[in-house]
Amino acid sequence: MYEIVMPQLSDSMEEGKLVSWKVSVGERVKSGDVIAEVESDKAIMEVQTFKDGIVKELLVKEDDEVKIGTVIARIETGATASSDQKQAATKPTIVPKEERITKKQEVNKEDTKPNAAQTKSVAVTPKESIEPTHISHKIQSGISPKARAKAAALGVDVAKIQARMPQKVLHAEDVDKYVTEKYFTPKALKLLQEYQLESSFFELNHKIDSDEVQAYIDANEIALPKPLSPMQKAIIANVTRSAQKPIYHIYESIDAKLFEAHQEHSITAWLVKIFAKVMMQHESFRSQLLDNAISIAPNASLSIAVADNKNLYMPVIKDASKLTIFEISEQLAAFKEKLKTNSFTTQDMQGGTFGISNLGMLGVARFDAMINKDESGIVAVGGIKDGQISVTLTADHRVINGYEAALFMRDIKKEASEPLNFKE
Repeated sequence: MYEIVMPQLSDSMEEGKLVSWKVSVGERVKSGDVIAEVESDKAIMEVQTFKDGIVKELLVKEDDEVKIGTVIARIETGATASSDQKQAATKPTIVPKEERITKKQEVNKEDTKPNAAQTKSVAVTPKESIEPTHISHKIQSGISPKARAKAAALGVDVAKIQARMPQKVLHAEDVDKYVTEKYFTPKALKLLQEYQLESSFFELNHKIDSDEVQAYIDANEIALPKPLSPMQKAIIANVTRSAQKPIYHIYESIDAKLFEAHQEHSITAWLVKIFAKVMMQHESFRSQLLDNAISIAPNASLSIAVADNKNLYMPVIKDASKLTIFEISEQLAAFKEKLKTNSFTTQDMQGGTFGISNLGMLGVARFDAMINKDESGIVAVGGIKDGQISVTLTADHRVINGYEAALFMRDIKKEASEPLNFKE
């Protein structure tokens, strides 16, 4: 039994439409006969058979769309059936109507029985070995079925479009371009593109300006789709990666008395100083997990969350354990300036092993933060209530176990209550 499948007419094609059958069940066919017409988004092509036989089954109805590779017909090849069954389903040869010279015509010209070499040349070719020229055809001019359908739906004269684009195959996007340029002003076209609106939403019998498009947008309360910025894409990728880490939280509070007594520097600056000191006593908090090892940094470097309405950055205070409180404050001030001017560099974001995110100054009581990149943990700093600063530690369980984290937070609370740590 010889099987004919829905062919792939273009690289982008996933499904094909069976336009019409040229044969019927029980009909005898010869190699080279056209058995069907199929349609992709770009052309209608004829499907030929490579084998002589009798049409046994037509498995797809006309106008049905099926995935490429789906068996659409079976041909009983008679005495050769047993040998044919050993072969995989085969793609038929596909040729454009205007260029087809059927093998049936070639065979009719022969006065003698084909020899062995001729028989071999028309044998079924396995699907995976068919030459690309058998399954594709570059049309030099014309209009694709989808473009013709779109033009008809919009009431556009195809001949006018073809007059503008001679020697070119017209596709649906060409029809769109013609319509938008003809019926929409430049400002109206810009709105169409921004809101991803179809030209078919409007009556194409006059020149449409931006006011008319805006009125349509307002009347239908259409949402504005905004493309993601490179920064937003980077944040999404980082957050998605962080969400895959096995984490846990520890909820604690720190005495706020000494922080409030030394307001010449911000709470964030003092926390950087204290956390950097304690990180030098707990190497897991200076660690990054590599493929087959854990990298332990010699000094404590902390990433600090800074953000505005649109962007979020995690610049790193490198070697914070070696810096004075003044130097830490200067770096935090530099981060704020770079945030305003959007001038952070890739180098600014590298080298951290632990992070700090402070939303307490915005009135947030407590929250959880996501670990940045390959760092081992992060602390989320909330507001002050009843003399206590709420902090939530998020740790990567692969690097820091719960016992280590508990000891770390115990030492943080101890150092935050030590007056010597607040000396300038």
